[in-house]
Amino acid sequence: MSGKALQDCSAPAGAGGTLADFAGDIVLLLNVMPVAMFVIDRSGFVVLANDRLIDLIGVPHEDFVGRSALDFIDPSDVDDALGMLGDGEHFRGALMGPTRIRYVDAAGERHYTQFWAYETPPDLGVDGYIITLTAESVRDVLATAMSAVASDEPLDRTLGAIASAGRAAPLDGIGTVLVAEPTSATDEERFRLIGDWPLSNELINAFATPWRRCLVQGTAQDVIDSGSGAVDARTGAEMAMAGLPAAWVRPVFASDGDVVAVFIVWRFTTAPVSGNQEVHIGESVRLAHLALEQAYHRRELEYAAHRDALTGVGNRASLNDRISLERAHPDVLFIDLDHFKTVNDTFGHDVGDEVIAQVGRRISEAVRHSDAVYRTGGDEFIVVCDRQANRPNDLLRLADRIVERITAPFDCREHRVRIGASVGIAGGEDARGEPRSLQKAIVVADRAMYVAKERGGGCVHHADVVR
Repeated sequence: MSGKALQDCSAPAGAGGTLADFAGDIVLLLNVMPVAMFVIDRSGFVVLANDRLIDLIGVPHEDFVGRSALDFIDPSDVDDALGMLGDGEHFRGALMGPTRIRYVDAAGERHYTQFWAYETPPDLGVDGYIITLTAESVRDVLATAMSAVASDEPLDRTLGAIASAGRAAPLDGIGTVLVAEPTSATDEERFRLIGDWPLSNELINAFATPWRRCLVQGTAQDVIDSGSGAVDARTGAEMAMAGLPAAWVRPVFASDGDVVAVFIVWRFTTAPVSGNQEVHIGESVRLAHLALEQAYHRRELEYAAHRDALTGVGNRASLNDRISLERAHPDVLFIDLDHFKTVNDTFGHDVGDEVIAQVGRRISEAVRHSDAVYRTGGDEFIVVCDRQANRPNDLLRLADRIVERITAPFDCREHRVRIGASVGIAGGEDARGEPRSLQKAIVVADRAMYVAKERGGGCVHHADVVR
């Protein structure tokens, strides 16, 4: 609102002077505003405040006006508030903010709020800022998270929004989401952190902690008072050091009943959970469940869209994606099964499908960790190899190994089946050292495979090597 607008609203008709002459009317104007507002001078001292702000802080008006506004801001957030106001010269005539800070009420409770600032208009008679505090509610924060879920945002962004609900009213704490993920080496699950973590990182995956018990037992593990012996000594000591004597720790379940995450609200006081707070915790946990379920189903769909149903190796769509993105000129093996049509004609397509499934497994076991296997047709497979990992004759040895494994008999549905394989090889560079695109290498390897077929099958032909 401009200074002219303030003057028009506060000055009686026909009156002269500046807004400073009508301070009482200015307070009346501020009281009409639906948010907590106050005015500070350049030194940070409070000059004016509306009733909503006084109710929010919980101190008498006369005890608030005239004091430094920094007295009512959490010390750890003072730099954020000053940093925004320090940029005021870059925002002349424009709204600054918001930045998220915690204000401290008369009882010493900390509450998160959106902190906005606007330079005072000249007619106000005070050289400073009009400050607005807009309290966040859990439902406001979760509405943002729900939008992220609905718009298919990345999982971590959605869970980050849910974690931030711990800062909003009426939870008024610090929010954390710990996502349980299995390690590659063992079945033991480890937590991945989303949101704020007020303790040392070593405690994230420590045993005997409330969040680890919550994961294992699938029950709430609220800590009402960390000094009461309800938690292990190290956790209790670190919570006390962080000024967080309490924590509400709740499991997030998957549809199959497994705990897939833990939602934590760290608290600045030892007060137990109220009924209203319980409702908001439940909403946060429910939305975390929905976000994780959506991410799981998205991964399942992506896997199904890019994997061959019979063999589990990559399908043509997956290979096409790689062709469009590949820039490294990899080597290629093109594999075509020999005598496979006879299997279908003799034993039926069920046996043929089982043979294809076993071929996919045998090729996958024969290749190296850095190689990728794709099924591109009924009995055709392609192996894409990292050229940097190959030495001379490596590809020939790999192709020979694949032929040997496919030539071994298959036991399928009480039938012993024998087939063979012809393999064509094309390097990421041709014989002259010129690089080939992946698409070109596949075409050359396909032609080389037909050369192997013409030689009777069951063998390998390298397009760039005389063997």
